Amino acid sequence: MRIMLFILLAAGLVRAQSIHQLIDQSIKKHPSLQTIQYRLSAMDERIEESQNFSNPDLSLTINDIQFDNPSDRSLEPMQYNAINFQQKFPWFGKLDARKTFTQAQRSVIMDSYEVAKLKLSEEIRMTAYTIKELEARINIVNRYKAVAKQNIDLYTSYASTENKSHTNSMSASLMLSKIKIRAERYKMLLKSQKAKLKYLVQGKVSSISDRLHINRPKPLYDYLSKSQNNPNYNMKLSKKNVADANKAIQDLSINPDPYVKVGYFNRSDYPDYASVTVGFSLPLYGSEKLRSEAARKEVLAAVSDSLDYKSSLESEIDIIYAKLTEAYQIYNIIQNESLPQLEHMFELSQSSIQKGGDMFAYTNLLEQKLALEEQRISIKAEFLRTQARLKSLIGEL
Repeated sequence: MRIMLFILLAAGLVRAQSIHQLIDQSIKKHPSLQTIQYRLSAMDERIEESQNFSNPDLSLTINDIQFDNPSDRSLEPMQYNAINFQQKFPWFGKLDARKTFTQAQRSVIMDSYEVAKLKLSEEIRMTAYTIKELEARINIVNRYKAVAKQNIDLYTSYASTENKSHTNSMSASLMLSKIKIRAERYKMLLKSQKAKLKYLVQGKVSSISDRLHINRPKPLYDYLSKSQNNPNYNMKLSKKNVADANKAIQDLSINPDPYVKVGYFNRSDYPDYASVTVGFSLPLYGSEKLRSEAARKEVLAAVSDSLDYKSSLESEIDIIYAKLTEAYQIYNIIQNESLPQLEHMFELSQSSIQKGGDMFAYTNLLEQKLALEEQRISIKAEFLRTQARLKSLIGEL
């Protein structure tokens, strides 16, 4: 029998997965990340395409068609058939500028991929810690449910000897009903959180091996010093690089692209000949300079946006770190002060009951102890969820 229990326990441990394993599994399989990966792959073709010349123009000309005799093409030298080929050549540096611009756009998409990965890992952590919290709450209320049933039996046994026993029994029954209601609510919430986790990791999760264990928070400086790793901040910088690259393109656009046009002319009964034309567009109306100035202002806007986000990020780290330390302090108060004091009162109440004391006070203490143990579980989970948010802000998966 012991061997069977050991085998079942070992099998359960094998099926249990850590949060890190769930995150790795999700990154490999989640369709939202695969969507961004396809966009990244498409950018490789766009980078290659940025180095191509614009398509040439090819035209066929039939000149001087005489209405009196349209089919006769030998009436005069001006009658000819021509094939024309025209190609525009980008001004020096324009191809490199286009490539830099496209590469900067790809960097933005790459940063968005990192943002999506980080958001996904944060959601997995949040959901996993909530699941562990609900499982712990269910275990606690089930334990107290058994204690409440024992109390009802105890109060019933005193019914013939004590006038207050009926009131005590009713109080214990009411406590049991409250615990049952709480247990059902937790089961419903647990079911919904498991469904959410199933979507996040793209697969069924039997159990999570991580425990609700907390340590003293790291110093605030450790988080602030890593704020530059935030992928949202890096994406702001990448957008600034896109604006820079676009300004370079607009600056170069002031220089018009020359084109070369080559034509071959065929004439019946007359010598064939060729023509060569070189030309370019005239930037007479100042549109290129206006676009360049607009691009310069977009660069300034991107710089201001990145500075604003960095300041906002540091402020958010400060705020969330304050919540983290608050949760840690509350946990210490519950663990080291409230619960030991209540445990002592609980022992005194049990001793009083053995001497014929009021059982109603014992039931009241039991409810307080249940609420405090649940609060301890809740604050531990809240600490870990807050820590997960901080990790996300500094770019840690």
